[in-house]
Amino acid sequence: MALLDICTNALRAIGGVEVPASFVGNGNLTARQCLALIAEGGTSIERSNRWTALIDTYTFPTVAGQASYALPAGFRAFANMSQWDRTYNRPLMGPTPSLVWQFMKSGIGQGATIDRWFRIQGGKIYIHPTPEADGDTIAFDYYSKNWITRQSDGVPDSKFNSDNDMVRLEEDLLTADLKWRFLQAKGFPYEAEYKIFEATREDCLFDDGGKGRINLGKRYEQWSGIPDTGFGGGTT
Repeated sequence: MALLDICTNALRAIGGVEVPASFVGNGNLTARQCLALIAEGGTSIERSNRWTALIDTYTFPTVAGQASYALPAGFRAFANMSQWDRTYNRPLMGPTPSLVWQFMKSGIGQGATIDRWFRIQGGKIYIHPTPEADGDTIAFDYYSKNWITRQSDGVPDSKFNSDNDMVRLEEDLLTADLKWRFLQAKGFPYEAEYKIFEATREDCLFDDGGKGRINLGKRYEQWSGIPDTGFGGGTT
């Protein structure tokens, strides 16, 4: 749903207030206030949970002799255990705590390995051992802070650029959030609308992403289909 639709629906549901024909770039007080409040509310909702709607995938190639790489624009947090070395088809180990990182960097007991470790420092991802080849592919999923999609080019953003920009979060949740914030800003009672927002948020949290299996017997899922034991070729 577009920004224009969310703001219009919220104001019509409240009733007794003007409904501007546009919001972005409109000098009308109601339009400006709605735009500020939905921006505030959307950012608050985005930060409040790791929403599956905001999962993006990022890949980058290694550069020989380069250990640090920029994180993607809009990076909020890693999707757990999604860091992957696609060249060697192995998971990246980490995030690595400083104690272990410095131990590895010291060279104590370090031998040849195709395993790689990573950590975040200064807004960049660091890889150990430092890559020795160009073009190895590193990939991971992450939660984005860009909860808006620009209508002009389809690129995710954290700010509205036009009334037709779309939201990546649940529209009903943003509408409910805007209603109580608008009433609060005007000095009107808003407790009932806030309770509706809280109930809607709980529903969205419950439905978000489904539920995965609980694996009690293995460290990782068997992506390749190779059994844990009995693959040596003999019979028992």
